Amino acid sequence: MLGLRGWAAEGEEMIVARNILLAERTKARVHCQHLSSAGSVRLLREAKQRGVPISGEACPHHFTLTDAAVAGSEEFWATDGKGLLPGAKPSKLPRWPAFDTLLKMNPPLRTAADRAAIIEGVVDGTIEVLASDHAPHCNFEKEVEFDYAPFGITGLETELALSLAAFVHSKRMTLTDMIARFTTGPARLLKLANKGSLAPGSDGDVTIFDPDTEWVFTPEGTASKSKNSPFYGWPLKGRADATIVAGRIVWRDPGSGSSR
Repeated sequence: MLGLRGWAAEGEEMIVARNILLAERTKARVHCQHLSSAGSVRLLREAKQRGVPISGEACPHHFTLTDAAVAGSEEFWATDGKGLLPGAKPSKLPRWPAFDTLLKMNPPLRTAADRAAIIEGVVDGTIEVLASDHAPHCNFEKEVEFDYAPFGITGLETELALSLAAFVHSKRMTLTDMIARFTTGPARLLKLANKGSLAPGSDGDVTIFDPDTEWVFTPEGTASKSKNSPFYGWPLKGRADATIVAGRIVWRDPGSGSSR
């Protein structure tokens, strides 16, 4: 699996093009992580139509946020964020300053057109996998000027709700199709016959969740020791209640069954 590093969209697209050429020449499968640009999606789609053994994944921050968010919450909600949280009153929208280091990740946030292309790529199957790009950091690492802050955000706790918002609650995809991007898609890519499904003989790995549970993500409520998420204060819909591994419950949300 090859990650995509570099600030410019053109740089990312050059890497994707190189990966496609390698896969086409060697016939070896190549997987492109963290796609973030429209050009990358176009290259991937065209290559797959030619039968090239290439695949890609996307992360929630790249199909939710845009580079306008780096200019601050006021700029984002007035432009690219319009309609993103339809049930939230303007006074209740999450707020953050310009050049908030919680918005610094690699690949970086890109334009609204890039975001739309990533969404389209997930919907039409060009992008087969959804992932979190979970990258914890200590508070002091992010409490510096934007240029000096490390890349990376946490994403495990919000990836389900953000994916539901972008694809299911928006009516772009069915719940079954979205779940496939988290389960059968990765299992097929990694050739894990006993993973990714509930078929007889599978390992019995299950996440139980309610797609309509409403909640707000907060630093106080996170299960992570790291607090570097750009989605604190966001009203979300859809949350995991329990995780089962090999038929055994290994985690249960302590708030399940409460008034939350």
